[in-house]
Amino acid sequence: FNMVTAEHSMKFDHTEPRPGVFSFGLGDTIVAFAKSHGMTVRGHNLVWYRALPNWVANGTFTRAQLINILRDHIMTEVSHYRGQVNIWDVVNEAIDDRGNLRDSIWLRVIGPDYIDMAFRWAHEANPQALLFYNDYGGEGLNHKSDAIYAFLKGLVARGVPINGVGLQMHVALNRYPRPRDLLANMRRLAALGLQVQITEMDVSI
Repeated sequence: FNMVTAEHSMKFDHTEPRPGVFSFGLGDTIVAFAKSHGMTVRGHNLVWYRALPNWVANGTFTRAQLINILRDHIMTEVSHYRGQVNIWDVVNEAIDDRGNLRDSIWLRVIGPDYIDMAFRWAHEANPQALLFYNDYGGEGLNHKSDAIYAFLKGLVARGVPINGVGLQMHVALNRYPRPRDLLANMRRLAALGLQVQITEMDVSI
């Protein structure tokens, strides 16, 4: 293997446990390990509806306040790892299983444009980084993959700095996308100018 993903160590609750107080020790350890073994680090993740510290998850913020919180978090973390982590899952699992934007504090308080903002801030903090949208359940051809495709097509059309999409590939021996559907989905995503990567390959029996 030549890439390591920081599964929890770079998420919001680990990196900013208190307002404006950042903790990168665990992530720095992973980066140092990867560097010593000639490996690339995939930053995971900057914006998610889960793994939030209590002060964010249970906070009462105005839209402007939450925008500033999210911007400061993304800018600080991506800047901290600039030159060391040059691929990021910027937004993770923003589409629910029905194909709608997933309910989250980001969507409720900021609105759907939090996603565009997140990508633009990550690009501003590290213009060299490859920026990905990452999700599960949209690997083959289904209502969720259609929703993800339409969502990504909109980002590209608006000039949002996104480089690729990560397919988490949560599958089981009796539940997996048909290979031809997976290929068709990858091809339509690639036609948008996006890289397509399998980011997890979580297999259950």
